[in-house]
Amino acid sequence: MGFIREFFYLRKSDRKVILTLLCVIVVALGIIFFVGGNEQSNGLTAADSLPAKDGTRDSFRQRSYPERTKTVYVRTKVVYRDTAYQRGRSLHREEHDSVVVHYQPKIMVGEHVVLNTADTTQLKMVPGIGPYFARKVVQYGERLGGYVSVDQLDEIEGFPLDAKGYLVVEGAQPRKLNINQLSLNELRKHPYINFYQARAITDYRRLHGPLKSLQDLRLSKDFPPEVIERLTPYVAY
Repeated sequence: MGFIREFFYLRKSDRKVILTLLCVIVVALGIIFFVGGNEQSNGLTAADSLPAKDGTRDSFRQRSYPERTKTVYVRTKVVYRDTAYQRGRSLHREEHDSVVVHYQPKIMVGEHVVLNTADTTQLKMVPGIGPYFARKVVQYGERLGGYVSVDQLDEIEGFPLDAKGYLVVEGAQPRKLNINQLSLNELRKHPYINFYQARAITDYRRLHGPLKSLQDLRLSKDFPPEVIERLTPYVAY
């Protein structure tokens, strides 16, 4: 109350100055109150604004972030049928057959497949024979001109011997080679005739005329008895 009485005792000019200052203070406080409240209601800061196309910052464009997704990696354990895979190398074709054959339909003990008439599909039904050896059996039979014995399968490198018990040869009629007419290159295409044997045949024909039997070559070092016996079913005169 003392301050108010003293205020009215002041000069009129002093009272105007004091009132003016008070008005300025009240107006400033009002501006600060209202402007500050609006900024807080927007909930935006300088970090929340994005630059506009013209390079200025737009305080009304709120930054949006994509929802983060968590990637889960599941470890799977792979079990291989053969330990060769675990050693970091691929299987040879022969090894592959030994793995695959156990997972294909097979014939039973006591059943047989006819060797000269079987295709690769039938051969793959024999225990121990997979796609690789099935192809090898067919290809070697074509080169021979037909099988005359199951034991000829031993001449295929790596062939599973247990598979022979499921194979038979019936009515063998091998393709014949006319050794008196074929040239050296034609003769050596047969698996049982090498270059030196083919040359011995052509030399005999040139010096002595046509062969009447493979026994005519028995004196040649390239035709021991076992070679003559093996080749006999495949020659004609």
